[in-house]
Amino acid sequence: MRRMDGLKRPALALSCVLLVAGCAGGPFGRDVPERSDSRFSRIAAGMPQDEILREFGRPDETMPFPMSHTHAWTYIYRDDWGFAAEYSVTFDSSDRVVAMLSKRIGYGGRD
Repeated sequence: MRRMDGLKRPALALSCVLLVAGCAGGPFGRDVPERSDSRFSRIAAGMPQDEILREFGRPDETMPFPMSHTHAWTYIYRDDWGFAAEYSVTFDSSDRVVAMLSKRIGYGGRD
C-alpha cells in the first residue's frame, strides 16, 4: 500500500502537466506534426536543422551548450508503448545534427 501511495503523487503531477500541455496545443495537441519512434528514427547525423524543423515543427524545449558550441532541441511525444517521452536532437555550430537521444519521462497511458 505504501508503494502505491508513493506513486500517486508523481503520476498526478505528470497527468496535470500533460493535460495543460494538451489544452495549450502542446506536443499532444492536434496542431503539431506527427511525432513517433519510427519518424524520429529517420533523423541522422549531418541532417540540417531546417529539415528537422520542417519534419517535426518547433521544438518544445531548446538548450544551448556554449562550451561545446552546440545546441539541442527537445520534442515531447508518446512512444510506441504509450509512454510520455522526449526526443532530443543536438546540432553543431553549423546547425547540423551531431547527436540524438530518446528517453521516457512518464508512466504509460495504456491499461
